[in-house]
Amino acid sequence: MNAIFIDTKTAEKRFAVKEDGIVTRFFVEQPSDASEVGNIYLGKVESVKAGMNAAFVDIGKEKNGFLQKDQLPAFIHSTDPRKKEMPISKFITEGEKLLVQVKKDETGLKGALLTAVIEIPGEKSIYMPEGKYIAVSKKADESIRNKWREIARNNKVDREGFIIRTEAFSGNEEDWKKEANQLKDIYASIQKMKNSVKAPALLKKKSLFHDEITREIMRLNNGELYYNDKKELELIKKCLPDELKWNVIFHQEKEGIFSKYGLENDMEKALKPIVWLNNGAYIVINETEAAVIIDVNTGKFTGKQVVKETVVQTNMLAAKEIARQLCLRDYSGMILIDFIDMETNEDKRKVKKILEEELKKDPKQTRAIGFTPLGIFEVTRKRTRQPLSKILKTKCTACNGTGLVESPETMAFRLERELYEISTDDHEAVLIEIDKKTMDAFKGEGNRHLGRIEGLLHVKIFFKVIQSEIFHYHIRQFGTVAEIKAKAIDMHSGI
Repeated sequence: MNAIFIDTKTAEKRFAVKEDGIVTRFFVEQPSDASEVGNIYLGKVESVKAGMNAAFVDIGKEKNGFLQKDQLPAFIHSTDPRKKEMPISKFITEGEKLLVQVKKDETGLKGALLTAVIEIPGEKSIYMPEGKYIAVSKKADESIRNKWREIARNNKVDREGFIIRTEAFSGNEEDWKKEANQLKDIYASIQKMKNSVKAPALLKKKSLFHDEITREIMRLNNGELYYNDKKELELIKKCLPDELKWNVIFHQEKEGIFSKYGLENDMEKALKPIVWLNNGAYIVINETEAAVIIDVNTGKFTGKQVVKETVVQTNMLAAKEIARQLCLRDYSGMILIDFIDMETNEDKRKVKKILEEELKKDPKQTRAIGFTPLGIFEVTRKRTRQPLSKILKTKCTACNGTGLVESPETMAFRLERELYEISTDDHEAVLIEIDKKTMDAFKGEGNRHLGRIEGLLHVKIFFKVIQSEIFHYHIRQFGTVAEIKAKAIDMHSGI
């Protein structure tokens, strides 16, 4: 049985996916850490680096975005046969303003990866105003693909391009053309907006949360869908076809939806470095700036066979779990797996085959490269956003960044959920002991979160600010406004 749990009652949006009773995916989007992938900006070229054949573009973020030469429309549409050898300065200049779209979020010290070949996605196709080429999903035979290439070619003008999605195959040409014209209208509105703003400026924000959850619902096709916010469900339904068979369940209890179904504990486990396997063996996961490194250990498992069989069985079990953990934790880039040493190439092929089969279930593009001469197994996974650990945790000031603690935003949303779960009907006010950064995250810009929460709970919230090396809160007392106000040193109320 498939199940999806959607938790959007707070400003932090989350969903979890279970397949056959096992959690296979978490997705968390916080207001401050929402993915930028798909966002369209009017950027300003800050510098052009001839040696890198790339430019750095100011899009209004702390770090400038990175734009490569082959992502420029001027390069793509150039008919000069020598264009690959020509410097990037022939196609872009410093100070130039241009539309750019985020392909990958910024990571560590690197700014966002950009493209100037804008994509406007729809259900049936992706419209590229400067894309030039036509591509068709490979999930159909060649005759159907040729038909849709011709349809797209007949509706393409000048420098345009299209990517035809699988969803188009079940419809007709008129429906496709209708959507294509809508996508063109969206781009026209972006062009109009571009002329009325000053660079750098955000022109179109994409909701990655809705895209990801819609993809999971359509991929699994049926099951049980639990939710706690009717408005959010209506937004999601607009993106889905009517024929999908899901049993929709509204969660109305005080206890949070993730707590009710044990998902809070599962999420905590997904942040720990050690993962135990069913046979007593375990894997250790270490995140570094350059790669994710995974070590497989036999642990308590000795097996009933000879050592060789114990090793192969452990590696095969670990391969299945590693594929799940990559998706669950949303790791990307280079992943290096140190399986227990195996004696024969045949044993290595068995492990590789299992890992490849499990990785096919991953919604992101993955590639199992194989064993290196040193016996390390290499995997790559497409990078689109920060991993779960980077979203939920931040560097610890108490240990000068050598470890991770839960971020102020994570603590603030946890406090919000805890307040929802407590019965406040008999009280006028509550006193919360809290550090300043967590309090600021809880209150939101201009106290907008605080006002919303007080309005929903019908309780005035007062804070007593404390000094703390870690981000922390404690719900101290409920009572009347008068008695709680007297105990609060730093007082804030939203209604």
